[in-house]
Amino acid sequence: MGLVIREKIIISNPLSLRCYTRYHGRRRSKGHSVNFQDIHSYYQQLNIDAFFPQIMAQGEPLTVAANKKLAIQPEYIYFCTEGSLSILMPENGLYIGNSIEYMPIGLMERYCPLAKFEYIGSAAVKLVKVTYDVFDQIFLRGGPERVQELATILTYMSIFTIDLHNERRQMTSYQTIRPMLFRYLYRQSTHQGENEGLALFIIKRTNLSRTHVFRVLADLKAGGYITMKRGKLISIDRPLPEDY
Repeated sequence: MGLVIREKIIISNPLSLRCYTRYHGRRRSKGHSVNFQDIHSYYQQLNIDAFFPQIMAQGEPLTVAANKKLAIQPEYIYFCTEGSLSILMPENGLYIGNSIEYMPIGLMERYCPLAKFEYIGSAAVKLVKVTYDVFDQIFLRGGPERVQELATILTYMSIFTIDLHNERRQMTSYQTIRPMLFRYLYRQSTHQGENEGLALFIIKRTNLSRTHVFRVLADLKAGGYITMKRGKLISIDRPLPEDY
C-alpha cells in the first residue's frame, strides 16, 4: 500500500447518452454527443405542464429564502414555481444536482423513507405544496395523460442523474473499488446461491482492468483488511484505508 493510483474510472453505461460534461463545457467523447443543456432545453419544450394549474389551485404556496433549507413535511409533495433547489447529501454536504421543472420534491422520500436528501435554494425559491391525496388524485387517478406526464418527469430526472454521474466520475480507481467491497458483501447476504467472485463483480461494474483490481485486492488482503476464500470476499476485518 502507499502507491497513488492514477488510473481513472471508466464506467460502462448504456444510457449515458454520451453527454458533455457541464464543467467547462468539455465533451466526453468525440462524435455525436448530447449535452446537458440540449437535453434540458428539449425537456422544457415538452407539453407536460397541463397538470400544473391543478397543483396551483389546490396547493399551498411557500417561499424558501436564499441559502435556507426546505423543511419537507410528511404527507406533502412540493413543486418549484420560481427558481430551483440544490440537492445535497446530508452526511457530507455534497451537492448532487438541482431540481428540474415540475419535479415532485418529496416523492422519493415518500416511496423510499431511507432516502435522505437536503434541498437548499441559492436564491429565494417559490414553491407550492400539495398533500399526498391531491397528488394521487391528479396523477394516479387523473387518467393516462397525467400518468404519462409524471412518467416523463421521472424519466428525465433519471437522465439528469446519469449525466451528473458521468460528469463526476473523476475519482481514483481505488475509490471506486472500496465501496464495491461493501456492496458485494450485501449482495451475498441478499442473493443466496450466487457464486460470482469479488474481482469479477468489480470488473463487470467498473470496467477497471483485471490486473489492477487483482493487485488492489491482493494488497488489501496482505494488509489484513479483508479475508477472501476461493476468490470470494468473506469479511472486512478492519476499516479500509481512505486512499491507496
